[in-house]
Amino acid sequence: MPTPGSRLLRWCATMGIEQRDMPSLLAAFAPELVKAGVPARRINLTLRTLHPLFIAENWIWREGHPVQSARFRGTDRQDTAFQVSPMRPILEGTAQIVRHPIDARSASQFPLFVEYLAQGMTEYIAVAITTDRQLPISLSLMTDQQGGLSAEQRAILADGCVGLRPLFELFMQRQIAASICRTYIGKQTGPRVLAGDIRRGSVETLGAVIWFCDLRGFTPLTLALGTQGIVNLLNRFFEVVGEAVEVEGGEVLKFIGDAALAIFPLPTDGDPRVICDRALRAARGAQARLALMNAQDPHSPPLHASIALHVGEVSYGNIGAADRLDFTVIGAAVNQAARLSALSAVLSQSVLLSEAFAEACHAPVLSLGTHTLKGIAEPQRIFGLPNLEP
Repeated sequence: MPTPGSRLLRWCATMGIEQRDMPSLLAAFAPELVKAGVPARRINLTLRTLHPLFIAENWIWREGHPVQSARFRGTDRQDTAFQVSPMRPILEGTAQIVRHPIDARSASQFPLFVEYLAQGMTEYIAVAITTDRQLPISLSLMTDQQGGLSAEQRAILADGCVGLRPLFELFMQRQIAASICRTYIGKQTGPRVLAGDIRRGSVETLGAVIWFCDLRGFTPLTLALGTQGIVNLLNRFFEVVGEAVEVEGGEVLKFIGDAALAIFPLPTDGDPRVICDRALRAARGAQARLALMNAQDPHSPPLHASIALHVGEVSYGNIGAADRLDFTVIGAAVNQAARLSALSAVLSQSVLLSEAFAEACHAPVLSLGTHTLKGIAEPQRIFGLPNLEP
């Protein structure tokens, strides 16, 4: 006759595999664990990640509540909260299982237990679930059963963790792939590549605002700061630029030396001026963030950006060698934006607009006359923004 643990294993192999991600897996698994006889009232899943900013993700199930999620930055391991976390031995790889009664004594050792004690919890159990990648994955459980879990209930929990292990491996591989695509390709383009849009020559024509930005004075900064110094500076610069673009709905497609290329796709139906206004807010936002960063860190070299905005048609898709592709945009509009950015220092303007963009946005603009752009046959009318520092 099947035992509760064997039924839980079977559920993981049949129904668990059908879940699409970690939150949905936890939301479906927790009630099955309770049904199997383990009186869980709160379950946490914690997963170490391959991400440039975050060391771990956490999902929390509570009876009668939707699953919640949180991310922990790389610096969080130095925080006091991590140092006094009951899960610390699991995350550091020094223990496979941790058990603590939740009472007044343990609450003095682990501040988290103060809240759990007030909620009537009686025991905390954390289990390490190791995968082939050796990235620590843990499940922690709290119960309000008097005396905590019995030996039989702990055995059922152990069976459940065995069933979860291959599912965690599967979801972790998906998450790593998604994280790599988002980080190296972009939040909008990454999912397309992950979904299989990788055929060379597969491109589409779309209207977009082309947002081109580069760092002024890059060469003397490189000579003054050295390799590591310029890397740190570029990371700060691109973080400011990337955040300004993303908060307005754009996507940074690539970093080219000290420059960044981003796009704001135009809607096929609707007012394109809305998108142009967002791109313009991103440009103003980037300049404001740089000014604030310069003021907050007067001992570092001040960073100044040249930003060019143009609107036009681009070819967007996979371009490159047979086994090494780049998902990017090309076209005359992209070249014009890059050439426009190079004119910024000459005109002493931190943001330059093409005539097409100036006509498409709502904001007041400042005419800077007609200028010749390298590689562009006809002279172009160029515009700037009034009341913006050069």
